[in-house]
Amino acid sequence: MANRVKYLQRKALQGGEVKWAFNPPKYLKDAIGARYEQYTSKTDAIVRCIEAERLYEACRASKTTTQIDSASVAGTIEWYKTTKAWSDLKPNSHTTYEQLFAGVLWRRIGKHRLSFCSMQAAEISNMDVEHLYEQLKVDVSVHRARHTVKVLKRVWNVAEKMSKVRGNPWRSLELGSEAVSDVIWRESQVMRFIETADEMGLWSMGTLALLCYDLCQRPGDMRQLTWDALDGDSFEFHQEKTGTKIELDGSPRLIGRLMSKRNSGGPDDCIVRYEATGRPYDNRMYNKKAVEIRQRAMLPSKLTMKCLRHSGATELGEADATEDQIASVTGHKSRQMLNIYVKKTKRLAETAQNKRFG
Repeated sequence: MANRVKYLQRKALQGGEVKWAFNPPKYLKDAIGARYEQYTSKTDAIVRCIEAERLYEACRASKTTTQIDSASVAGTIEWYKTTKAWSDLKPNSHTTYEQLFAGVLWRRIGKHRLSFCSMQAAEISNMDVEHLYEQLKVDVSVHRARHTVKVLKRVWNVAEKMSKVRGNPWRSLELGSEAVSDVIWRESQVMRFIETADEMGLWSMGTLALLCYDLCQRPGDMRQLTWDALDGDSFEFHQEKTGTKIELDGSPRLIGRLMSKRNSGGPDDCIVRYEATGRPYDNRMYNKKAVEIRQRAMLPSKLTMKCLRHSGATELGEADATEDQIASVTGHKSRQMLNIYVKKTKRLAETAQNKRFG
């Protein structure tokens, strides 16, 4: 009976545990940017399935209209897609933006009767922004809410510069610095994560963690890293987000770990491949496995894979590396951005005092 709810999938796990999933077909993914999502709560999964069907029906209905109001939110977003700001984005950013737009266009904000997409862009108020942000935090996640607001702020920035709207209400929301940037993994915690991954038969996840930590790189880049990027004990690759070319030596422990699997695939094969399928991890699966390993290792939930890059960069600062030296590893071109990644720690302060008075 459970599967009578469209897109709802029941999953029986080993040990008798049951989880529920929102499993959208391709047509739904293409229409509203939906993706597979797993839930512990059946109720949460059903709510997501119903919301997706409602968004899909609204999306289909909108395509029957002959013209989108150019002054509406939907019209402003469609106009934004014709600008240089949009064409300058990388393809993966286009995909992300489309998913974020799809997740908000058919929502009703606060007490408005019209969907967000039909509201006049020039009439979006500071209160509307606040309401949308809070709705997304509750219905989806804090991360999705933050990211959505940031993208909409960029859309309105371009529209404001081109005199399509006056003012940018999305600037009114003070998001502050993202909490993940303040989280630091200790080396002992990284090693515990890797040991636990190995015990669980997930060499790939332990290796991904060490790649992110020792090379100070994003998980997305390390998931896609191929064997031909490794020449001896040196790496050469381009960061997907910025296109920055990275050339750096690996740590002895990282190279030693990789050499144990060096002949497991061809040069174009990804180094990190999910053992159960033999295929590279997608964003959902690697996050899911990271949570399982972290829980088994009894590590704090705040320690995410994304934080490994920040942690490695901070250790470079504690090792007395200069800003230019750190940037050559992380790929940052802006010192302002670098400051976000290198956290101010007690050891950094001690190093500074030793340089001054030692």
